[in-house]
Amino acid sequence: MPTKEPRRHQRSLYTGPVRVSWEESGGLIKYTEAKCLVVSEGGLRMEARVLIPRNTSVTLRVERINLAGSASVKHVARRGSKFVLGLRLSSELRAGVLSLPPVPPTAG
Repeated sequence: MPTKEPRRHQRSLYTGPVRVSWEESGGLIKYTEAKCLVVSEGGLRMEARVLIPRNTSVTLRVERINLAGSASVKHVARRGSKFVLGLRLSSELRAGVLSLPPVPPTAG
């Protein structure tokens, strides 16, 4: 019996650079270059060398797929020396990801 996909939005594979900026407490603006892993209408998953705390509002730019705007960090997990972050995209970004090809289903 097939299992139901628990995600609300179809995911699209995109592995490329993403520039991220955010404001730390005290008003210090931080920047990092991260690696985008997967994009969907509602969010994206990326890998970064620095920790960006949950609930942080970020500004991001993914030039190769013409995606720019704001998002918020909803999930953070450490993977070795890097961090995998799940971001929820703001509404103005959502329409931009709809033209990406979907990730093919995985077996198993």
